[in-house]
Parts: sequence; C-alpha cells; structure tokens
Amino acid sequence: MARVVPPAVQGAHTSVWLDSPIDELTAAAPGDTACDVAIVGGGLAGLSTALHLKLLAPRLDVLVLEAGRIGYGQSGLNSGQCAPRIGPPIETQVRSLGAEFARAAHQYSLDAVELVRQVVAEFAIDCEMHHAGQWQVALRDTDALQLEKRAQIFSSLGFDLPLLSADAVRASLPDAHRIRNALVFPASTLNPARLCIGLKRAALALGVRIHENTCVIRIERSISALVTARGAVRASRVVLAVDSGIGKLGLLRLNVIPVAAFGARTRPLSEAERASIGWTDGQGIFDARPLFNFMRPLADGRLLIGGSYRFAGNNAIAPPLAARCTQELSEQLAMFFPSLRSIPFDARWHGSLGCTLNDWPIVAPLDLDCRHWHVGAWNGHGIALAMSAGRDLARTLTGLSPMPEVPWCCPRAPRVPGRLLARLLPLYLGWLRRSSRITY
Repeated sequence: MARVVPPAVQGAHTSVWLDSPIDELTAAAPGDTACDVAIVGGGLAGLSTALHLKLLAPRLDVLVLEAGRIGYGQSGLNSGQCAPRIGPPIETQVRSLGAEFARAAHQYSLDAVELVRQVVAEFAIDCEMHHAGQWQVALRDTDALQLEKRAQIFSSLGFDLPLLSADAVRASLPDAHRIRNALVFPASTLNPARLCIGLKRAALALGVRIHENTCVIRIERSISALVTARGAVRASRVVLAVDSGIGKLGLLRLNVIPVAAFGARTRPLSEAERASIGWTDGQGIFDARPLFNFMRPLADGRLLIGGSYRFAGNNAIAPPLAARCTQELSEQLAMFFPSLRSIPFDARWHGSLGCTLNDWPIVAPLDLDCRHWHVGAWNGHGIALAMSAGRDLARTLTGLSPMPEVPWCCPRAPRVPGRLLARLLPLYLGWLRRSSRITY
C-alpha cells in the first residue's frame, strides 16, 4: 500500500521529499512581540522576501511565522520543476495584453529561473538541482498543432524554443509512443523541501527571526498586528505569503481559488524498467491539455507524477476521493509509459494551489498605504516566481525600487461570487477533465 503523506498542518512533519528531518525546528513565537517586517508563511515566497530584506537592509528586524514546519508545507509538496512560466499561455497574453507585455513577462520568468540558480549557488544550498530542461508534450493531434503555433509565437517574440518531432521525442523516451511533439523550455529540477530548508538556514544566518508551529489566527490590519495562539506580533509592514491559504485569513476569498493537485511516487524502477522508458536526461515533463499531468524522474530511481485536480474549498479531501485520484494518476502514468502500467506507487499526497480565474498571480499591496502585501496565487507555477517576487518586494519595502510593472501590474484577478464558487468550480473542473480526456 502506498504511504499517504498528509497535507501540511501544524505539527505534521512527514514529507515525500525527506525521509527524516534535516534541520532543527525553531521555537514557536513565545507571545507578544514586535518587528519591522512580519512575514506570514515560511514557503519560498516568504523566505525569499526575508532573505533579500536582510541582504538589502541588515538592520531590519524581520520575523517569519510558519504554521507548520518549513519544508513540509505547500512549497515542499510540489514536483520541484523550476521553469519559466507566468500567467496564461503565451498566445493568450499576446492576444489580450499585446506582444510587448507578453515578451517582457516571459523574459521576467526566465530571469526568475536564473535567480533561483544564483541563490542556490551563492548560499550553497544542497537541493539536488539538475539543469535538464522541461518539455511540454502533446498527447493529441490538436495539442500538437497548438504547440507548433506556440513555438511560432515564442519565436516571433525573440525566444527560440526547440520543437521536437515525435521521432526526436522517441530517441529520449522510447516508450512514449503517444507523444506527438514537445516544446523545450530552459528549466531545472530540484528538491523543493531541501530548497526551503536551505533558504531557512541562510535567512537565520543573516539574523531573520523564524518561528515555526506558529499559526496566525487573524490579522488586525488597523494596528498591523498578527494574532497567534500565544499573543500578537506588531509590525510596521506585513507580508502575507500564503498562496492558497489567504482565504483563511479573511482576505482575497473571492480572488484566490484553492485547488487540490494530487501527486504520487513510484517504487524505484528496475534496470529493465529504466531501460524501457529511457528518460536518462532527467528533464521535467508536463503536457498541453487543459488539465495536464506533470512528472519527472527522481534521483533515487523513482518517478513522480501529478495532476487529477479537484476543488479544495475547505482544504479537506475525503479518503475515497483521494484514492480515486491516485488511481487516475496510475492510469495517466500508463498513458505516457505503457510499460509501467502495473508499477505500484509507494507514496501519495495532495497539496493546495492558489489559483485565479485569469491565471495571473497576485503580488500587490492590500491597502492604500502599502502596509500589508500579498504574495501568492502562483497557479501551480510558483518556484521561480515566488523567489523572484520575494526579491522584488524586498527591494520595494526597503525603498530601493518600486515593484516592476511587468509582470506584477498584470490584470487583476477576477472575483468569483462566494455562493457560486463551491457550486460552479467543481463543475468547471469536471468539464476541463472531460475536455482533457484521451479517447484513442
């Protein structure tokens, strides 16, 4: 039976990425305290903000509050694909915002990937980073045509991305007969839990105060106070880096939609199984359907696959639904690699994505005097963007530079009427699942 990795909750220290803890747990916030900048959320966005604040202004008193344990929350549950992507597909950006905005936004995402590499190198973070690239693959003829058009649009914007033919794909993935073509992006794979913990260590070394197992119960915005079970934290500036969890704090409930993404990990592949699928370069993969799968090989010989999205309004997923989604992942893995049809999973889990109806993240102040900021709603593409947004926000909070207009002045996320959200979103996701089916 596959080991079930529980969702991130206070006190849950189980991770698909770590067999056992590799760092010391910091103490919970002891009671009332004060600081210059308080950051809610010890994921990639929060830690990057804290780290860059101390690099730019060493005298600032920066405090991070993490509800659980760093490396075991949502940032530590993703697939570890650090790739250039922000907003909706590039053709949608060109059509709705113009070529110049689309070009600048994609260039920003490329620079964000490079920033992650630079931070990992500068602070000697052991996160198993591998610069293997990422393939967006087509499983259907309609998707193959879409990738051809997408490659042309990228080229017209000055980005020449290789488009691999079916034969070229087969040279790397001999078992993947269903793949029609693949668009290749410059990207890296990494261990996201180790990245989070490496950022935590770097931030602590610079003097950031970090309190784990400290859940913020509510925000008193009138006095810039964060209320916890033991007291209140007063701060001149507050950064809410909580992605899908922002609604629990009573903010952006109608803008940020929590969507559960399921993941599973196979047992280690045998030599014969590895030979049958190839995949020796270790690139990340996701496909071009509306509700896509994402997958990658792991350093220990296992494979990771994710997808099977569901609405997670209260972050509670019933066990029967979780089991059904895991079965879907097994069937989807066999769709990519038929020779792995019977391979069992040894771990399964789900995480919550902060999504918006227009696919753009929300990195913006929550009040006119810019005392409270939100950094999140990554729509499932958060590694590079979260790190880069944290750096940008640190520059803004220290007065070095304003937030870049591109991409953070992107279209505001539409609001969804609360009464309709729980009713309509599951129906919408169901429609997307049907439109993503492979019928031949």
